Amino acid sequence: MFIKIRKYFLMLIAIFVCSTFALADTGIKTPLLYLSSMTEAHKKSNYELFYILQQDTSVESFRFRHAFVNDKEYAQLLNLDHNREEIILKENNVSYLGYNFRPFSLSSLHILDNLPNVIYADYHHLKGYIFLDAGKDRISDRIAKVIRILPKDNFRYSYTLWIDEETNLLLKSQLQNEDSVVLEEFRVLQLYQSQEIAMIANAIDALMLPTLTSTQKYKMASPYNWEVNELPIGFRLVQSQTVSGTAYQFDSEYVDSRLYSDGLSSFTIYVMPVQGVNFDNYAWQQGKLTILNQTINNRDIVIIGNVPLETAKHILTNIQFREGDSQ
Repeated sequence: MFIKIRKYFLMLIAIFVCSTFALADTGIKTPLLYLSSMTEAHKKSNYELFYILQQDTSVESFRFRHAFVNDKEYAQLLNLDHNREEIILKENNVSYLGYNFRPFSLSSLHILDNLPNVIYADYHHLKGYIFLDAGKDRISDRIAKVIRILPKDNFRYSYTLWIDEETNLLLKSQLQNEDSVVLEEFRVLQLYQSQEIAMIANAIDALMLPTLTSTQKYKMASPYNWEVNELPIGFRLVQSQTVSGTAYQFDSEYVDSRLYSDGLSSFTIYVMPVQGVNFDNYAWQQGKLTILNQTINNRDIVIIGNVPLETAKHILTNIQFREGDSQ
């Protein structure tokens, strides 16, 4: 009897081991793992991308080089159209170089300009979305896994991603509104991956880049006692500050600004004294960008963000001024 039981358990163990190897052989199984592997690949791979970015009616082409050397990221983003503009990532600082402005550097972990934000999202902690496997497709002569990121409500946009099966790098992404209209499209025309690209790390290290621009502002007590009573699920306060209105080129004495994000979508609320004109739900949209302006309690409220107009209106109706707000 003992021998039979022992054989039985050995058989179960063998089945478990074989199943484990079988799962390993099939590779990535879930949309979440595809998305996580994509962010990891963009952070820790050496690669070069030639791509186009279409936002509304504007289409521009870029070359992006990325290297990961000694646990450090280096990157160069070059605009291939019009005036030469270059963005460099070095030691968690991003430097902007061009002919039409004075070069400057900011503290940042990534180059955020002219690249889709889906590359850097933390999908394990993303709320308000569901991830769907939409099969496979062919992009730039490469096989890609198609993943859809759909909102659980109407307060944010949806995304479709085409992820290269070989490298896990993003080949194409589309940001769409609730009517499935494409507001932004990123599309790789050529992908090149080689250890030789790591040599750009030495070239970037040798560059004399602009000194870091100080973003430190003196902390001021906000004269406006206001709150947002209800936020869409997943959105949280990322940054809050009160600065002199001249910092934003406004005529007001103080301006409150609060940045909110859900990990993919974001918006900022500005509160300031009325600027001479009372706004009544003035709205402006271009592509994914929405601006909503309303005058409440002799205060100008401006909401700017990459969210649908209905989201901005929902936020506006949930802004409340409390007793003690200085007039």
